[in-house]
Order: sequence, then structure tokens, then C-alpha cells
Amino acid sequence: MLCRLSAVIIAISSLAKTADVATFRTTVSLVKADAYVFDRQTHAPILDLQASDFKILDEDQPRDIVFFGDDSGPVDLLLLLDISGSVREILPQIADSATLALSALQEGDRCGVMAFTKTTAVAQSLTHNLKEVTRGIRNAMTLRIGTDTDINQALWAAADYLHGAGGQARRAILIITDNIQETRVPGSLVDEQLSEAGAVLDGLLLRGAIGLPHITHPGILGFARNSGGEVMEGNYPAGQLAEMIRRIKFRYSIHFRPVETTSPQPRKIRIGLSAEGRRRYPNAVIRSRKIYFPLATYRPKTGILPGQRIAFNGSASGGEPKGLSGTSPSTASGISAHSNLFTVTSPE
Repeated sequence: MLCRLSAVIIAISSLAKTADVATFRTTVSLVKADAYVFDRQTHAPILDLQASDFKILDEDQPRDIVFFGDDSGPVDLLLLLDISGSVREILPQIADSATLALSALQEGDRCGVMAFTKTTAVAQSLTHNLKEVTRGIRNAMTLRIGTDTDINQALWAAADYLHGAGGQARRAILIITDNIQETRVPGSLVDEQLSEAGAVLDGLLLRGAIGLPHITHPGILGFARNSGGEVMEGNYPAGQLAEMIRRIKFRYSIHFRPVETTSPQPRKIRIGLSAEGRRRYPNAVIRSRKIYFPLATYRPKTGILPGQRIAFNGSASGGEPKGLSGTSPSTASGISAHSNLFTVTSPE
């Protein structure tokens, strides 16, 4: 993750976005790797660790921890909802359980809601108001943005959204999906953009009557593993929502300097406990980021792809949504643009 950028680089990045530049390079100051630590036997989170309890190996080379934070820091959490097919049917349950589940978040934390099929729509921008988040989930249920699913483009769009959110909060994406998709977006690009945004991916995976083998259809499982997140599987994700948000909150934030290299290839990292940490907690299990990109390339998610359309407030039409024809998305009534993301406001 890009933990800190020089003012010059930030200014250049802002200008590049304005000019609609497809890609540009930024300079990594620190790599950020969130870590969730729990007891193998009790599954309870271990919350009293210090920086001295951890060790980092970057391609087997030790790295010093430059900055360390516990779970008290703020979190930006984006709920990424698959609203295609059978997944849409469980969204009312998610909305009903959201108020209790979101109570794990604290002052300073923000949460937002993004819906997706083959395109993406922001049903609620990041907010401290958790009641608005619940309302955003219900808004997502009214959207009609197609029935086919492209998880990879949705994750790319979600990473881009969080990248543009700014601030120093930890970033997490919680996707709810059946993990079935058709995509042309390479998985390596998704890994890169999640790393570039400093976002951890977690998932609630809805399993159908016949589950697809993970080995042939890894989908979100690989992205979650590489970013340091996890995936819970089952047919009742509403019951797992609170536990997943609690785990997202109970993470350590570990920062270290990247290796100096000219290679754009990702590097494998491993975070473990020091001898003292292992002595105190012999049953500890650590779930953390597995790769990072030392030469980070931010790739903004631009424009809706050809042939894709978004319907506004549940009104499905074959052409442009009302208010978009002949206008830029930012000028359409009730809709504002962020790359290819459209913020949908509630009907009056």
C-alpha cells in the first residue's frame, strides 16, 4: 500500500486523474500489511500484541517495522454487493442484520455500499452515519444494472473508489457474492490495485446447491488470501456479517519499507511472530497480506465499458438512464461520477 506520498507525487496524481490518464506511477514510501491474529484453538482474536512481537520476511529478507498500529485506528469499510441472480434474494436479510453488525465499528470509522453486476454503482458513499449504510443496502436492492456478473471489474472499481477516498484509515472491502463470474479483467491487475489502494478483501461467499470446486474457480478466494483477508462460506451470510466486521476491525496495521528494485513483479511477504511473541502465544495464527508491488502502478477505473448501461433508482431501460443522455455523468440529476462509479441518491 502507499502509506505516505510526497506532496509532489500527490499533485501529479491529481493532475493525471483530471487529464484522464490511463496509468501513472507513484512512489512507495511504506508498505502496509494488515494482520489479524487469533488463537488456533479458541478462535478468539489476540489483541495485546506489540510491534516487537512481529517479524516480517520480504522474499526471505527480514524487514524492520517502521510503524505499528492496533485495532483502535479508523477503518474505511466498503460493502460490495453482488445484486445479480440468486444473491439479490438474500440482500433483505443483509439489510435487516446490518444495524447490529455495524455496531462493531467505532467513532472515526466509515462505511459505504457499492452494488455490482457487470458494472458498478455506489448506493451509499463512505459515511460515519451507519443508519445511512443500512439505507444504502436497501437502495442497492432497487437497482437494475444487469444480471451478468464481473467480480474482477467490481473489485478494481472498489479499489479505485477507496484509493480516491484519501485519509490514513485502514481500508477494507467486504464482498457478498456467489463467486460466479465472466470477466476479461486479469486477476493480476486486481491484486495490483488492491495492493495499490492498501485494501484488504474479505468475503461472504454464498454457496449454491452445487458448490463449484475452488481449484477451478478461485475467484475472490485468491484475492482475499493475497491481500490478507478471509472468506466465510455458507447459505446465510446475514448471520456471518457481524463476525466478519468484528474481525475486520480487530486487525493490526504493520508498515515497512519496500525493497529497492527495478522489477515490477510482486514480492512475497510473510508476517510471523517473534520468538517472544510465539512464546506468549504458541497457538497464534496470523492472517496477513501475502504480496505487495514495489513499483506501484495506479490504474484508474475509467468510464462505463461499451454496451453497459446503468438504470437509475430501479428503472430498467434499454438505453441511457434518464438524465444521462447527452450529458456527462456528473451533471445528471441525482447521480455523480467517480470514474465509472455512479452514486445513486434515494428517490424523494
